[in-house]
Formats: sequence, C-alpha cells, structure tokens
Amino acid sequence: MTQYYDPQRLVREVQALLRTYGLDPESVAGEPGLAEAGAGMLLRGLGITPALDGVDALARAMDKPWTEADAR
Repeated sequence: MTQYYDPQRLVREVQALLRTYGLDPESVAGEPGLAEAGAGMLLRGLGITPALDGVDALARAMDKPWTEADAR
C-alpha cells in the first residue's frame, strides 16, 4: 500500500517542534521551497510518497489572483 504525506505539513510540524525546544526556524532567504524540497526527500527516503493534500492545494490555488479574470 502506498503511503502519502504532505511535505508542507511536515515542514510546519517540524517548525512547531523546533519552537518547543526554544529554536526559531525560518526560511532561508533566496531559497524558496528549500524546506519543502528537503521534506520531500526525507519522506521519499522513508518510503512515503510526498503529495499535497487536495483540499489544501485547491485552497491555495483559490487564494491566488486570477489575472485573466481580474483584467476584464
């Protein structure tokens, strides 16, 4: 059975865990997506397929401006 997990969720959970240890995790400037790429690699290394949650992906897509429709 294939297992799936959202790499962005993993990043959020690891950031929360690090904060409980008094650390202040933040994204590396100039490296967008670096943490998510690393999370995806970790998941694959553990035999889990990285996959976005469908509802979260749709919500993010709906939050972005739709330039073709906005220009009318």
